[in-house]
Amino acid sequence: MNERTFKWNLPNDAVQKLVSLDKKQRIDFFAKLPMDNVPIGALMDFSRITIDDKGQVSFYITPQEFHYNPLGTVHGGLAATILDSCNSISANCQLDSGFLTMTTDIRVNYLRPITVSTGEVTATAAIEKIGKKVIFVNGSLYDNNGKIYATASSTELVVEVPIN
Repeated sequence: MNERTFKWNLPNDAVQKLVSLDKKQRIDFFAKLPMDNVPIGALMDFSRITIDDKGQVSFYITPQEFHYNPLGTVHGGLAATILDSCNSISANCQLDSGFLTMTTDIRVNYLRPITVSTGEVTATAAIEKIGKKVIFVNGSLYDNNGKIYATASSTELVVEVPIN
């Protein structure tokens, strides 16, 4: 029998802290945030995150056996989760204090199966359009040779959040 345990340590005030940050501060916040401190990052085993100076994000993960479905390939939920996380954080890095985004929809296209032998994969996001109420983002998931495994288009709703 295989077993896996995970832990995280996300502070209770993380959302309020994020809401209070401007664009530049958000980029720094996410760039320094250890993935193992975020519940979804710990659960899925995201290894790291990088952010460029425009706030466009890349997430990294090395597929493991615990990501497998009964067919012996990585479950599509892993690709969807990492692409959603990547697209959403990229959108959040475009906003000033007092605002957050939430994914309203995401369309994932699975192009080929991922297995443990695929090695590390990277999800990258590119902002397509920033509006006052929504942000459109496109993401890609590819291996170290540049082979694309999945793509995603998402719409991120811009929500005003009171700062305490």
